[in-house]
Amino acid sequence: MTREPIARTTSGHVRGIAADGLTTFCAVPYAAPPLGHRRFAAPAPHAPWSGIRDCTKPGTSAPQGPSRLDAVMGILPFEQSEDCLTLTVWTPAADVTRRPVIYWLHGGAYQSGGAHQPFYDGGNLARACDVVVVGVNYRLGALGYLYLPDADAAGVASANRGLLDQMQALRWVSENIAAFGGDPTRVTICGQSAGGGSVLALLADPASRALVARAIPMSASTGSLSIERANEISARFCELAGVPRTDIAKLRALPADAIVKAQRAVQMEIAAKGDRTIAWQNVVGGNGCPITPASAVIKGAGRDIPMLIGSTLDEGHAWLAQDDKLVAETDMSVIARTAEAGGYAKAAEDLPRERSAEATKPWQVLSAMMTWAVFEKPSRKVADGHTSNGGTTYVYRFEWRPTHDAHFGACHCIELPFMFDNLDRWPRDSAMMAGHDPASYRALATRMRDAWGAFARTGNPATAALPAWPRWTPQTRPCMVLDEACRIVNE
Repeated sequence: MTREPIARTTSGHVRGIAADGLTTFCAVPYAAPPLGHRRFAAPAPHAPWSGIRDCTKPGTSAPQGPSRLDAVMGILPFEQSEDCLTLTVWTPAADVTRRPVIYWLHGGAYQSGGAHQPFYDGGNLARACDVVVVGVNYRLGALGYLYLPDADAAGVASANRGLLDQMQALRWVSENIAAFGGDPTRVTICGQSAGGGSVLALLADPASRALVARAIPMSASTGSLSIERANEISARFCELAGVPRTDIAKLRALPADAIVKAQRAVQMEIAAKGDRTIAWQNVVGGNGCPITPASAVIKGAGRDIPMLIGSTLDEGHAWLAQDDKLVAETDMSVIARTAEAGGYAKAAEDLPRERSAEATKPWQVLSAMMTWAVFEKPSRKVADGHTSNGGTTYVYRFEWRPTHDAHFGACHCIELPFMFDNLDRWPRDSAMMAGHDPASYRALATRMRDAWGAFARTGNPATAALPAWPRWTPQTRPCMVLDEACRIVNE
């Protein structure tokens, strides 16, 4: 039987939909729409409304272009709008039970994705683990991260508006989640890729981390932009958009599709030079981000918050395996030059021998270097720093592949349908899951989902279905390998 329960927020009542042991509230506003004079402004609380707001239908994602990972994850239709500062709540019931809360930040290089997309459906996780899952939309691309120097006086947040959105949503959760059956004192911030980097940024902010009980950065993007680099990107964006960046009125008047077109052109120009810089991300020294988030955590920010951190075995396959010319390359000198141009050759000098030994083709060597330099090595630095400052840390590496010789391997994003246990919501032609054994998927999805739920509940991911999972220390370095047969390796 389907019901339409009501919950009360600080702005007004919302109506959800309940069926099969799950209650869902879609497109719940956590901030005022960033439209008109509010474009490029810091988020503000949503004005109160009268009556009951219908939150039974999926909302819109932030304006965006196609993702480079569409060919890997598959493509699902979704609506876009600047009126996107909303979130989705999946809960077993909107009652007085105080359940753990998983606050989810999607990835997408700060340029794509959305909490309302089926990839991030939290229903199965909420129902199976008796937790409340909150999926958050935030401004992306230039709307969220275009650097506008000296613009604060014009009613504009000069930088990091996407991060400020995430902070506002976290405050909303603290103030409202009890009405949805959640416990505001047990909030786990969890995100993957750009979302993982955002988790680190929230930990680096004193006001935000005061609202956090646990943290799960997954395949975290640990990069950021200097003000100098952000200035260069901003100037080029405004040049392509045909608007002086000092003219806030004209920037506010640009059609959203023109903004997306210009931001994509800037990113493509950067990539064409072999530069792996993400054009739209947090600016160090900008609003809410005084220092590099990863550095802040390594130095002890959030030391009292248990952390679960890790990455996948073949992160780089998600991008490199799409490049037919690179996949066909047999000359290692070409691979070396590509690694140098990408900025991760030096960082991969200490690549563990077993990683490169698994690569049988030149492009796979490049992927191993990229995976180590961009994802695994930085995550271990965060784990070491967090632990050395007294924090409790657990580390994982996701190694499951759909087949032994799967072209995309255990690539970036492949762990998501396991964590959410929602492969049924993904496109059937998802390339990264091609040829998988449903029984193998089912067993690992249950283990991973339950481990994430246990961590949200207790700060410890241990479950009866997994081997004993020791805490990470820089000396013993125990890592849980998530595969068809899960095991602990000491790195």
